[in-house]
Amino acid sequence: MRTITIITLWLSAALAHTAQLHIGTAETSITPDHPVALEGYFGLRVSDGVSSPVMAQVLVLELLEGDKIQERSIMVSADLVHLPWEMLDAVRTQVGKALPEIDTNKIFISTTHTHQAPVVMRDNFIIPDGVMTVGSYIAFFAKQVSDAIVAACANMRAGSMAWGLGDAEIGFNRRTAYLSGRGQMFGGMRTPDYKGPEGAVYRGMPLLFFFDSRGHPIAIAINSWCPAQVSPGNRKISADFWHPVREQLKKEFGEALTVLCWCGASGDQMPGPRLHADAENRMLQLRSSNGWVEECARRIVASVLDVYALVREEREGDIVLEHRSDQIRLPGWKLSEDEIAGIRTAHDGFVDDLKSHPDRANALARPISWRAQTLEVQENLRKSTDGCYPTEIHVLRIGDVAVCTNQFELFTEYGLRMVARSDAQMTCVVQLAGPAYYLPTAEAIAGGGYSAIPETCPVSPAGGQVLVDETVKRITKLFNDLEISLPEEGQLIDGKPVGEGWVDLLGSWDAWKGETEYWKLSEDGVLRGESRGGEYHFAWTKRQDYRDFELHAVVKMTGAGANSGVGIRLRPKSAQEVPGYQFDMGSNYWGCLWEEGGVGMLQSFPQHHAENIVHHGGWNHWYILTKGHHLQGWLNGVKTIDIVHKDGPAEGAIGFELCHGGKHTILEVKALTIRER
Repeated sequence: MRTITIITLWLSAALAHTAQLHIGTAETSITPDHPVALEGYFGLRVSDGVSSPVMAQVLVLELLEGDKIQERSIMVSADLVHLPWEMLDAVRTQVGKALPEIDTNKIFISTTHTHQAPVVMRDNFIIPDGVMTVGSYIAFFAKQVSDAIVAACANMRAGSMAWGLGDAEIGFNRRTAYLSGRGQMFGGMRTPDYKGPEGAVYRGMPLLFFFDSRGHPIAIAINSWCPAQVSPGNRKISADFWHPVREQLKKEFGEALTVLCWCGASGDQMPGPRLHADAENRMLQLRSSNGWVEECARRIVASVLDVYALVREEREGDIVLEHRSDQIRLPGWKLSEDEIAGIRTAHDGFVDDLKSHPDRANALARPISWRAQTLEVQENLRKSTDGCYPTEIHVLRIGDVAVCTNQFELFTEYGLRMVARSDAQMTCVVQLAGPAYYLPTAEAIAGGGYSAIPETCPVSPAGGQVLVDETVKRITKLFNDLEISLPEEGQLIDGKPVGEGWVDLLGSWDAWKGETEYWKLSEDGVLRGESRGGEYHFAWTKRQDYRDFELHAVVKMTGAGANSGVGIRLRPKSAQEVPGYQFDMGSNYWGCLWEEGGVGMLQSFPQHHAENIVHHGGWNHWYILTKGHHLQGWLNGVKTIDIVHKDGPAEGAIGFELCHGGKHTILEVKALTIRER
């Protein structure tokens, strides 16, 4: 019976095959043509004009292999405070009717959180006569956005994408922490009890650029970790700082440009100055700026243009695209009976006040609905079997970039946890893809105050951690490279290579150079090296002109802190100095590519994945393939290295390293075969 030397692993689903990216874009106005109640404050405000239009931006990505669509993703950003599920359902229903082939579950709509946009919750306010009703606005929104999605799907064209990480300081943490342990939204700072901002701030700004077949930008996704709520609570409809951002970028790249405005994890953030407010405002005056709407836009646009100049030649059209949409359940913030009774008492008191003073309806409607919604959430948590709150998340892979959504005003710390644990090279955390409830940290809840009280938060900090874990789990499944992808010629059958033309490099020590006090080749063809640290000790083939080849190495490494590597294109100077490539082995290095005597780490491999494929203390199989400057490596059947390194050596010896320092390395090589190409 023949046995194939590939270790059986628990693996995720295979990565999607790369194919040609196609892109569709559209934008539409969601600005009503009638007066409308405005969201974002507790008192009723009816619009009396438009400062800047509120818009919806649509980006459709498809991956085509021939004429077959491998994946399709539809992303919408809208200038609203948030998005009740009924609005998303309405859009999905209308798109499904117009385009029945579309998987409407892969449509997500996120909002920018401008506080100068139409009300979208039906029971938040009592809408006066002559003012557009919430139901009418929802119907208008659904038609405008669904028509725009259909239009974007009709103008799909081959294209490419590039990405980069920008930097724009536009937000601050609006929760103040005090030495007493108390916390407060917008708390005063001129006090001896002032401790500092309660939570984290993130000024990084992930950016995605999408291009047509000529390399001209057609869409940009901007992931700014700050809500768009500079504009004061007046009666003008406004997209806040996103309007001048779009206008300036359209001026730069053309009116057809679509700008997806993604609000990052920033439930505890606010745009504009807080610390150094006087100095910040002085700088606005020196720039002759019209205020913080304009200044936020200036900072965002400057970073977009800076990154664009760096990455525009890094376009790729042959990428991986995958989109997962899932319903998950998060542990709810369950209140005690006394807490619920207190909220019910407050609710009933406001209702009684409204009965006695109907003229105060505009002021009382929101406090009543706020508490009614809280009581409904608590009732649902108690009726559920698991005490959890249901929600929807999306996780996408777009090339090297992850995009993950949630419905909440998510405190920044949770987003940072996602980014820190993500396997993607860059991660966009997009909040407000649904109804906007705050999701505060345990520290914020301990401090108290608005944004960290039950009336605003149906999900507990434990639920926040579950959100992080579930999101990271899905990113890992999309980005982990633990697919057994070893080509047929890279297999070993009964320990022997497949096919003809293979040469055994362990036939005789006469073909090798190395310090014999550290290296031995046994009669049965096992190369063994051992070092207890100190200097490097290399062994290598006397022949030093191996260029393009396939190489099998079956190795075992033991010892405290052991570190070694399969060396190729080595150019030895001494047993202690051997520049060249190393297909690495060792704690924190398994599966990586290192250039000794060169740039160092060329390509890393996530070590939490390496733990799933390496047999510590057992035999491991490296299959290495070189063609010109293209280097590929499979560790135990999993491709961990795939890189073109044009500045590296083109030929050299084959060999192994015993690492320096305080490492005890025992390396055994029982098979080393090469086939030149």
